[in-house]
Amino acid sequence: MGLVGKIKPDALVNLAELSILSFKNNSMHGNLMEFSYNPKLKKICLSGNRFDREIPSSLLGLNFLESLQLQENNLASSITEFNQSSFRKFKVSYNNLSGKIPDTGILQSIGLSSFVGNQDLCVAPTPTAYSSLNDSSDPPNSNKKNPFFSSTLVVVDVIVLVVLLIFFIIYYKKCKNLKKHMKRRNSVQVHEEKLYTYLT
Repeated sequence: MGLVGKIKPDALVNLAELSILSFKNNSMHGNLMEFSYNPKLKKICLSGNRFDREIPSSLLGLNFLESLQLQENNLASSITEFNQSSFRKFKVSYNNLSGKIPDTGILQSIGLSSFVGNQDLCVAPTPTAYSSLNDSSDPPNSNKKNPFFSSTLVVVDVIVLVVLLIFFIIYYKKCKNLKKHMKRRNSVQVHEEKLYTYLT
């Protein structure tokens, strides 16, 4: 709808029965609103705006929340520790989030595509698996090319090519020698036939 400007944090206070909220693809900015007074919210879509503060902790109190889409904003700070069993869809890709993805069952089960585009966001909650997640990130255990394997493959290819070349040269020489032998044999046979005709 081309909405611009800020929404007051308490704009939803009198909407206790609200279950679906969508302001997607507008130009709204500033803080996200306060959700403490909207316990029946199931779906929230605020993607495609310019919200630029933290993800409010009041979202943790929404026990029926099924879908939260906050992608393509300018949200900063860390991700809230969502763990509602009702969660089905969660997207915060392409923001300015940082830190570690919380080690909650819900967030750890969500695909990494929901988190891409956050340069300072980390894939795993443990130091041993600490790595930045950005647009070009690959999921853990992805089949990346091994440099050693690639080098070995190149060497094997070269060896096979050399062996084939050697076999070709040997085959060529044998064919050439065989042709010379057949030519010599035919020449001798012709000579013998001529001699026999002359003698008879």
